[in-house]
Amino acid sequence: MITLENLDLQKITPEELGEILMEAKKAYYVDSKPIMDDHTYDTLEEILRKKIPHHRIFTKAGHKNFDTGFDKKHHSMPMGSLNKVNIFEDLIHYFELKKIPKDASFVVQPKCDGISLEIEYKEGKLLDAITRGDGKVGDVITQNVVKMKNFVPEFKDQFTGSVRCEIVMLSKDFEKLNQLSSEVYSNSRNAASGISQRLDSKYSEYCSLYAVDAYSNENPNFFSTESQKIEFLSKHGFTTVDTICCPKFDQIESIYQDYLTSTRNEYPFEIDGLVIKINDLQIQHELGVKNNRPKGQLAYKFPARTSETRIISINWQVGPLGMLTPVAKVDPIEISGAVITFASLANYDLIKEKDINIDDIVEISRRGDVIPHIDKVVNKVTPGHASAPTHCPSCGTQLVVDSKFLRCPNTKNCLAQVLGSLKLFCDTLEIKGISDKTIEKLYNANHVRLPGDFYKLTVADFENLAGLGKKSGANIVREIQNKKELTLRQILDASIIPNFSSQRIQQLISAGFNTPEKILNITVEELERLPGFQITLAKKIYEGIQARKDFIESILSQVEIKKTTTLNKLNGQTFAITGTLTRPRKDIEKDIESLGGKTVSAVSSNTSYLITNETESSSSKFVTAKKLGVRIISEKDFANLIKD
Repeated sequence: MITLENLDLQKITPEELGEILMEAKKAYYVDSKPIMDDHTYDTLEEILRKKIPHHRIFTKAGHKNFDTGFDKKHHSMPMGSLNKVNIFEDLIHYFELKKIPKDASFVVQPKCDGISLEIEYKEGKLLDAITRGDGKVGDVITQNVVKMKNFVPEFKDQFTGSVRCEIVMLSKDFEKLNQLSSEVYSNSRNAASGISQRLDSKYSEYCSLYAVDAYSNENPNFFSTESQKIEFLSKHGFTTVDTICCPKFDQIESIYQDYLTSTRNEYPFEIDGLVIKINDLQIQHELGVKNNRPKGQLAYKFPARTSETRIISINWQVGPLGMLTPVAKVDPIEISGAVITFASLANYDLIKEKDINIDDIVEISRRGDVIPHIDKVVNKVTPGHASAPTHCPSCGTQLVVDSKFLRCPNTKNCLAQVLGSLKLFCDTLEIKGISDKTIEKLYNANHVRLPGDFYKLTVADFENLAGLGKKSGANIVREIQNKKELTLRQILDASIIPNFSSQRIQQLISAGFNTPEKILNITVEELERLPGFQITLAKKIYEGIQARKDFIESILSQVEIKKTTTLNKLNGQTFAITGTLTRPRKDIEKDIESLGGKTVSAVSSNTSYLITNETESSSSKFVTAKKLGVRIISEKDFANLIKD
């Protein structure tokens, strides 16, 4: 099998790549013996499309005259393949371009990962069964089809026309076949393909037929909707694919997610996406066909289950502190049950170090099963590495180099930084109901510029904001007003001061800088005298406080400072935390630090406790704690530990 790894894409010319894809297309549609998986084919086709957009592969379906040993026959019903998309935004865009009526409904069907087949009937009697082939001419494999499960030998009435089926192999039959057959098949689609093409018809009974479409030769208007076709086929004994009617377009994504996360894994045979069809056949007829692909239908593919994919583009995101982070948009893939469409590139040094560029084939992992990262380039497509921007993509200010990062110095007027800082303020104080879009709307309406402005909001401020209104406004205002009494540490934490972590804030407060005035007027020399503060860090924190003075003062002008009594019950003790908890992890960390304790990200011999609700775990923290004899306690144990 050809994979993304074993082609030298820098040395292969676009013309040579086109020939490889032509051969793969022929092997798939004509020979029914794939030489590459769908994900590899789709990725290489997209690379070719960018290099030679008018290559003949995009208008031709394959080779007609390949000798398979079977007779050839022209199709009497449409047997073209479908255009495909991988994300919902592209699905929306596809049908928006068609300018279909707003009240048009759709049907959604699972996309069988099988072999397409036309079964012809004349006056209700079986005529022939023809593989799709190149979409116009296929192999007559009637001798094999009559032995397959769900085969219908005749109609109850005098129907003359065709039924389109998918030849699939059920998972249970695939297991049985590999126990019986001398040839071991790698997957059920290859098995269904190989067996349906056997000249001796052996093992055909392990294949199953699922009907997906019907066509009347005598009356093109015999059916008016897609759902009517399925009802007709079911009535005449055909086993049809599941068909869901969608009066509203938005329902499609919900169905897709349901199939992707659960239904797909429980299905009796392999499916690789959904087929979306406009239900009204008159609308489909008016849209027509291009390159043997119906415009009124679309395949909404599941992401490939792989760790290798193609970089579509590299976008530079501006963080709330001005740091630019490169993020790669990739062809969707599925890793550990999650669909990956973006992956972090960390910083520009990583791009240079790994020589990453657009269209390169890369390997992606989910670190900690959460954040997707690009580990390496597995196949170089574009020479060199992607270039970095010289100016901020948000405000246009010339960027500066800050260690490994690029940074926008325009902290006051860079919209990305301002909005990002306002969002971090809300997140830090856990103010619910305020999304990125809501903050942007409030900013554009001139209601919010600094964090303190949130406390001045009234319900009336939300009445004319699109998508919000009185009810949303009342909920948000109530949430904000519930956060009017804050500790000094909370105020400084929510001010998003560069290089000033929550732990450092607590250290300063504990060292006697326990009023806003003392913090705002602190000097570099005073900071440098504190344990663990070198001159470089002292300068950065001082500069951060000065840069955020307006943020700090805006919050102070609107809130009451809550006095806290510092207990040193956990003084000198360090805690690590792992696993699933009943409370937010940062709440537990705050409890520890407020009582004089310290939290650490990794377990060592100096760690006092590991907090976890798990009794056994393979996590590195748990394993290390057991090895070093660190005491492992539950959340309940911790609550008892800090109880008065």
